[in-house]
Amino acid sequence: MATWQLAAKARNDFADLVEGLTPDQWDHPSYCDEWTARGVLSHLTSFVETGVVGFMATMIKQRFDFNRVSVAMATQQLARPVGDVILALRTKATKSAAMPMFREEMTVTDVAIHTQDVRRPLGLTGELDPAVLSTALEFLTTHKMATMLVDRKPLDGVRLVATDRDWSFGDGAEVAGTGEALMMAMAGRPVLDELSGPGVDRWR
Repeated sequence: MATWQLAAKARNDFADLVEGLTPDQWDHPSYCDEWTARGVLSHLTSFVETGVVGFMATMIKQRFDFNRVSVAMATQQLARPVGDVILALRTKATKSAAMPMFREEMTVTDVAIHTQDVRRPLGLTGELDPAVLSTALEFLTTHKMATMLVDRKPLDGVRLVATDRDWSFGDGAEVAGTGEALMMAMAGRPVLDELSGPGVDRWR
């Protein structure tokens, strides 16, 4: 599967996850800082609704602070009806990033993490597509652009071992867990209690 098709798969899976949320669930905090589930939807949709000119204008206005850019772009989507925002995400699911430097794998990883940011706090059932999760794990551990999404310093001196798939990375004290839990731990989410091994305390 071509990667932008995989990004579309991840985006549509996220839309499936949130489409039936209740008003209370939309306002429920996610694992992503202070964003609610609706904020996460707005964030993901903002990247299919914003072209290169709009993106660069926001970058300049926000002094090239990527986190502030993401918040500003998401805020623009919050005024729209939720149904319209979901439809936009689905309609433009195969859209590539406005900036060529943002690789396809980065989008897949961003959507994967944010899907779990919403799913986990709400206790929603379901799992990430295996190809989406594999792409995220590889991107987070091997690509230089991953530092835009996560802090890789905690990976120094540990070996990550997935317990539900044939995947590992690094050298040092072992940290074992499901691939999804390892992904979320790399993203700084509160899942370290789901991991095991002598490297967990080092990571913590």
